[in-house]
Amino acid sequence: MTRYNSLAGVSVRAMLYGALLLSPIIVTPALAAAPTAASEMDTRMTAAVDLLDAMGGRQSVITQISRVIPAQMQALQTQFPNISLDMRNAIERSMRDEMSKGVNQLLMQMAGAWAHRFTAKELRELTAFHRSATGRKLRGQQEDLQREISEIGRGWGRDIGTRVQQRLKEHVSKAPALTS
Repeated sequence: MTRYNSLAGVSVRAMLYGALLLSPIIVTPALAAAPTAASEMDTRMTAAVDLLDAMGGRQSVITQISRVIPAQMQALQTQFPNISLDMRNAIERSMRDEMSKGVNQLLMQMAGAWAHRFTAKELRELTAFHRSATGRKLRGQQEDLQREISEIGRGWGRDIGTRVQQRLKEHVSKAPALTS
């Protein structure tokens, strides 16, 4: 990943996409098998835009922008320690302006990803879930839940690493077999 490819960089886009696409819905990588008529795709896009709204998509993107820009600016300062304050401020303003202007475009592209994978009916069902009390609770708990699940995964990996390391020590410490 290039950090400063057009300032925002690929990592910024990945972080922004991740905010919404790492929802509790498992999105399969395969697109719909049959071509979709334009009117059906329009219906799907409308439903997908509504889904992103129900999922808090716009606010998620704006929140991610608020998190990403300071991190990018810190990385820029680290990479270019002699950058002037004026240049740093100009870059930050430019990033904020461009990202803010691009939110609608980003949301439409994200809606397209959903629209290619789900029917309008499925998208409406997902939207209903996200607008339900349970869906709202999920969104409210999602960040903490993802953090906790990540820690569980890291702990699991550490435990496996410890057991594998122990097995290797046992294997190495065994005396070699006698051969003639």
